[in-house]
Amino acid sequence: MRARSPLTPASLILPELVAAQGRRLRGTLAPGERFPTGMRPSRRRAQGVDLDSISPYVVGDDLRFMDWRATARTGRAQMKRFVAESHLARILVIDFRPPMGFATAEHPMAKTAALLAARLAWEAFKLHEPIGLFVVPEDDAIEPRRGRGQVIRILGRLVDSYAVIGAKPAPGDDVAAEKKPGEDALGLAVDRAAATLRRGDEITILSDFGASLEPLAAVARKLAGHRVVRAVVIEDAIYDQPVPVGRYPIRVTHDAARVSAVVTRAGAARHRQAAEEIRGDLRRALGQAGIQVIEVAGAAFLAERARR
Repeated sequence: MRARSPLTPASLILPELVAAQGRRLRGTLAPGERFPTGMRPSRRRAQGVDLDSISPYVVGDDLRFMDWRATARTGRAQMKRFVAESHLARILVIDFRPPMGFATAEHPMAKTAALLAARLAWEAFKLHEPIGLFVVPEDDAIEPRRGRGQVIRILGRLVDSYAVIGAKPAPGDDVAAEKKPGEDALGLAVDRAAATLRRGDEITILSDFGASLEPLAAVARKLAGHRVVRAVVIEDAIYDQPVPVGRYPIRVTHDAARVSAVVTRAGAARHRQAAEEIRGDLRRALGQAGIQVIEVAGAAFLAERARR
């Protein structure tokens, strides 16, 4: 049974995630119609006409799309890859490790990630695309499927997993308390999520990417050409709110004596520049690993609504 944290203003409830779909995402269908006219989900993905890339032959590829020039040039069978046009499956990898429970104001970063994940899940429902979920550091995943029931299942898992953040371990659960996720937990989750997808499907990671990126970058490079890896960077409110000048008491560890951190006027004035430098460095590192950084539509609206 999952341990639940007490209800606080930073708690997450299912109605908040259900409301993330917005009015326009419901669509305009006639009574009794499940999908718009002419649209029917299929188990097979339609292939487009836009060339995406050229990569080595894999067993099962259609030989009609052999690139003979590239084959002659490299000495190895090469295939033309086209952009898929419909029903891409996506699995959301959401980071709920303890650092995501951090907040300087408003609500924790984990709640922001959950709200944005809900928005992505409802968008997948609108497009009739399969959507799945993998929560870090949990072990079991929700494999991609279509439908409103699948979205509600994902939202319920988000609520349950969010409740565990910051909850104290139950008595006698010392082993679970000592087992902390390592820096490679995000990379391992992406690797496991990729195993549930097919070529061209998407993995969208929602995290602050505060730990070392090398394990994740190694996995992303391995998946290049087979899976599309995207990132939604979750930030704390401190990035957009200058730190007031003053002296702040901090404690490095529970056993250490309190020390103070001083924010000077010069330091406060440089806040915006420092925030942009951190953002730029992170996005540059993700891009070099082959991970595309995206912005979720309606993110500002959801964040503003969560503050109320």
